[in-house]
Amino acid sequence: MKTDSNKQVEKVRDIFNEMSNEYDNLKDVWYRHSFGFIDQILVREFSLDSDKNPKPLALDIGCGTGIQSLRLAALGYKVIGMDIAENLLQIARAKLRNANFPDACFIRGNAEFLPFPDACAEAINCCGPALSFVPDWKRALREMARCLKPGGKLLLEIEGRWNFDLVWEIVNAIGFNFLGYDQSLKASLGNLFHPWHKGYSTHYSFHLESGESVSMPLKLFTGREIRKAMNICQLVSDKRWGLHGMTNIIPSTILHKPNPGHFTRGFFSILSSVERRVNHLWPFKSFGCSLLLCAHKEGNS
Repeated sequence: MKTDSNKQVEKVRDIFNEMSNEYDNLKDVWYRHSFGFIDQILVREFSLDSDKNPKPLALDIGCGTGIQSLRLAALGYKVIGMDIAENLLQIARAKLRNANFPDACFIRGNAEFLPFPDACAEAINCCGPALSFVPDWKRALREMARCLKPGGKLLLEIEGRWNFDLVWEIVNAIGFNFLGYDQSLKASLGNLFHPWHKGYSTHYSFHLESGESVSMPLKLFTGREIRKAMNICQLVSDKRWGLHGMTNIIPSTILHKPNPGHFTRGFFSILSSVERRVNHLWPFKSFGCSLLLCAHKEGNS
């Protein structure tokens, strides 16, 4: 008999397998902003001092089509990417092979059970935000910490609880779902008044470019909650950024639409420019649809 956890893993796998053909072709401004900022952080925080032989190992957990895997390989790491969706992995394999990184390896697996030895990786990337889709996310975090060398770095993206969508969901429910959040007023109010220091699990209605809508199971975090869990795993948070805090002044369902209008693009461009300048500062680093954390494992490398 399948457990609820297994059913959630299979549902997420099926959704991303179905999205594989459009995963790299998203035309919305939302993901271009997110992926672009994450790429900048990888270059800034994970660049190697010099070419090393053998190459240090970087794990890309929830690697998708290898967007960050490609960057890590270009920075000089030997990359092993892992994802639950085989269709995404096929694209990642071709992408790294075509970019002349034949030593990159991609395997299918669940982040709760990483098939790697202890302290094997110099760097781990987990963006997407993959951890928010994992039923037993605490176990997955422990697994990443186990595989990371002392002094090694982790870049982690998670869905954040505190953002303007909390308000937009209520406005949407009152307005008969005119924004397409597909949340009842009762559920929207419950999200807002959930104990403030804790995250919660929800289902987010994600609209594909094909016009189809899929319900994504998501875990939303507070900064306090994830830092506490990381400390238990001997992971020290060094830096944090809020993604889509200010840009979420525009409802996320509008920003996810392909080819948004000129006004939306222009307003988004202004908001994203301001956000990039302040999203490492309090309170902006704790406020956003996603939180991006750069951490290291305690101990000497």
